[in-house]
Amino acid sequence: MTGGTSMASYVRQRLAEIQADPALRHRPAKPLSFQKQAVVVAKFLAALAHEKRLLTCIHLMDGERTVTDLLSRVGGTQHSLSQHLGMLVEMGIVESRAEGRWRYYSCKSEAAKDVIRVLDLLARNNALPAPPSGALERP
Repeated sequence: MTGGTSMASYVRQRLAEIQADPALRHRPAKPLSFQKQAVVVAKFLAALAHEKRLLTCIHLMDGERTVTDLLSRVGGTQHSLSQHLGMLVEMGIVESRAEGRWRYYSCKSEAAKDVIRVLDLLARNNALPAPPSGALERP
């Protein structure tokens, strides 16, 4: 490049390339440390660790459902299910969309779906650890 004209031309061309390609607009995030990754994973697993939230995600893997539909499948109260859905939405595992007066939920997290598939495989192969005696009974 010689002269100011070619440099200005190059800069304009490069800016146009950056604007056209979203991948060039943002620098990749710095990788998390092992310790910070453990925190993220623990929060993710905690979101799935509750029986109602896990069942909700399982039912949402098949497609969209309303709260009413989920209540008939998961049980509990509308209030508690709404709280569970709120947490799942906040964690980015579930998403919702409004259509008229209805709100439809779906599982958007491929990571959550993968975890559920692994747990299903372990359960089908009787490879999950046995709970302590009486641990599954409720008062």
